[in-house]
Amino acid sequence: MTRVLWIVLVAVNVLLLAACGREAPSAATGGGTLHLIAAGGLVEPVGEERVIIPQLSGRLSKVLIAEGDAIRAGQLIAEIENSEYRAALAAAEAELQRREAELARLENGARREELAAAEAARGEAVALERQALAERDRRDNLLHNKLIAAETAQQARAQAEAATARRLRADAELALLQAGARAEDIAAATAAVAAARADRDRAQALVEKTLIHSPIDGTVLKRDLSEGETVVALSPLPLARIGNLSRRYVRADIDELDIGRIREGQAATIVSDAFPQQQFAGKVVRVSQRMGRRNSISGDPAEKQDAKILEALIELDGTPPLPIGLRVDVRITAGSGGS
Repeated sequence: MTRVLWIVLVAVNVLLLAACGREAPSAATGGGTLHLIAAGGLVEPVGEERVIIPQLSGRLSKVLIAEGDAIRAGQLIAEIENSEYRAALAAAEAELQRREAELARLENGARREELAAAEAARGEAVALERQALAERDRRDNLLHNKLIAAETAQQARAQAEAATARRLRADAELALLQAGARAEDIAAATAAVAAARADRDRAQALVEKTLIHSPIDGTVLKRDLSEGETVVALSPLPLARIGNLSRRYVRADIDELDIGRIREGQAATIVSDAFPQQQFAGKVVRVSQRMGRRNSISGDPAEKQDAKILEALIELDGTPPLPIGLRVDVRITAGSGGS
């Protein structure tokens, strides 16, 4: 009877000390000494709650989810008005195609038809040059014999020079086509293609940022914005909150005075004022390796808000009806020697 009364007193002390996160008195049992660690915690889904905040600002043209909807990873859940982004993408794709065509033309060189036309033009220029030179020589002989005026002979010489210039230009055009593009021209065209492709990729990325997808399989816990409303990039107001409710966890704030006793595998009991006279069982599955700030704020003025804590993740048994974000009280059973 005395032992039963002692256990009841220990339980009462646990309830009194739970609000301040201090260790309850130990209780002696047949198997050794048990230490009860009291802490505050918050309920969270598997993998934590995902807060969906778009990377672009704009008007929401589509919101395809409602609170409570089951969704899949990668599923489209909302779309920001993106007509301007799509137009910019179309322009960037057209510019990339133009640059690629220019590079291909340089790399492939002249077509057979272009070479044939250049050769024919050169042949014509050669024939005209020969005719002009013959006419020049004929008039020079006539001038030598004083049968024509000097101006007439000079006109023939000028026509011959012009014919020679046209033939030289035809030679150069044919040689240019036969030689193909210079290495530096191809290099410049290649760089232009790379720049155009980067512009296309940038425009594509902006369009993709207007399409908001779910990062995980889960349930829509809360939808904060609706169609027609304006979303602000990286603002504190998210589009929605998503979580995987297949399991529930509690992230407990372990006081620095108790961190030497907390271990993975220890049993835990969860209680909340929202569920009076109910207890939910769980187990510590992970203990953080870094101290941090308190996550669960009780509102007690006596509670130190800047106290350092160590997070412990507790997996709850079954599927308890505890809503995500609910503040709960945690009791963890630590054996003798912290095991």
